[in-house]
Amino acid sequence: MPTTTGFRDEGQGAYVPKDTLTWTNLDTSPYATWDNWTSWYQNLTSSTTLALTTDIFDAGSAIEVIPVFTLSTGLDGDLGTPVTFDTSNEDKPTYLIEGSANSDMSSATTITLTRTSAPNYTSIGKFRYWRVTVTIHTGTNAAPNAITGLGFRSLTALQEEVVNGFNTTGGDDGSSRIRTIPLALTYSSIKFVGITPTTVVSDTNVTGTSSLGNYVQLDYFAEGYTVQSGGAVSSTAISIPPITRLVETDPQSVGIELYEPNSGDETDATIDLFVKGFPIVKILDDGSIGEES
Repeated sequence: MPTTTGFRDEGQGAYVPKDTLTWTNLDTSPYATWDNWTSWYQNLTSSTTLALTTDIFDAGSAIEVIPVFTLSTGLDGDLGTPVTFDTSNEDKPTYLIEGSANSDMSSATTITLTRTSAPNYTSIGKFRYWRVTVTIHTGTNAAPNAITGLGFRSLTALQEEVVNGFNTTGGDDGSSRIRTIPLALTYSSIKFVGITPTTVVSDTNVTGTSSLGNYVQLDYFAEGYTVQSGGAVSSTAISIPPITRLVETDPQSVGIELYEPNSGDETDATIDLFVKGFPIVKILDDGSIGEES
């Protein structure tokens, strides 16, 4: 069963917040007489924080989840009116998403999403066990919040883009070997990056020759007593595509390194990129998590 800071109102079929009443409130209105005591939590007349934590989801094996949540809300006693998320509580709802290798969710990796300051989900990795906590609160509702449902699915379709003719000198900030290439789309998780150099770089090809010689045991001959012909080394300037390596990905960029194949020196070139990944999901205006339309 899910857990909540409120309780499950079976009459409404919704999770609603607990009120602040204690036994001492039985001495005061409206609970001073049996006739007035019609509802235990009726003293809540405005929106109140409510959190709901799902059961632990066992995926059977470690998987990456790009979550889409459909959050259904209403007002206590008026479930047909959804919760209004406004600027008075601009960072509600919040989502705490957890992934763990352990069935008790110990040592979990987490990410917290807030509606305005941190609405975007980025992948936290592959885990077998998953759990989410959603917290809602808004300041203008005339009745306590209620959660009527929280639907879940994981994205499976990838988006893709092509970057043509990017000169990597434009991605060099001078502080490292990494060349940062901006992307047009935003990703929750990048799954593939194809890198194709379209220009060549100058490098040096080094070749060498050696001649056969005799084995000389220095115990019998003084060092330097024998002389034989040595090998030769020559260098030739060549033009060749660079070696490229993907070193990092971010929601809107990738970082690569380029090297001259023989010398190993860092270099630059013009490249094409082919990128595939999961699109960004974020908290939407209605409090759900999904793709922005």
